[in-house]
Amino acid sequence: MDERRSSAVILVIEDDARIGGLVAQVLREAGHAPVLVRDVDAARAWRDGAAAPDAVLSDLMVAGATGPAQLADELARIFPGVPVALMTGVPRNRRATLGVAHDRILEKPFELDALIDLVNGMLAGGGH
Repeated sequence: MDERRSSAVILVIEDDARIGGLVAQVLREAGHAPVLVRDVDAARAWRDGAAAPDAVLSDLMVAGATGPAQLADELARIFPGVPVALMTGVPRNRRATLGVAHDRILEKPFELDALIDLVNGMLAGGGH
């Protein structure tokens, strides 16, 4: 018997098709239902036609956002009560310079297990 939880909808916001495709594939193989969009505007449009996702995973430097420092807060406003995590290749010291202070950040390049652990932790913990 498959012990996996039912498919959680994970909204992935990533403008790099290679990375987005890989993230979506890994999440699908882990039993989740990823939805891949290229930018914040597409995430808003998706929200207007669908129920809220179970979690949001976004690239830090994505189009349509007011800025990297505000991205997590902006996504929390778009998807209230939905946990948000950010992926980035921006080094920690540069993130501090940009004003990015978010506790759920997955640094690129990342291990695939780290991605699954992050998403499963968000689903277990909820909120943002």
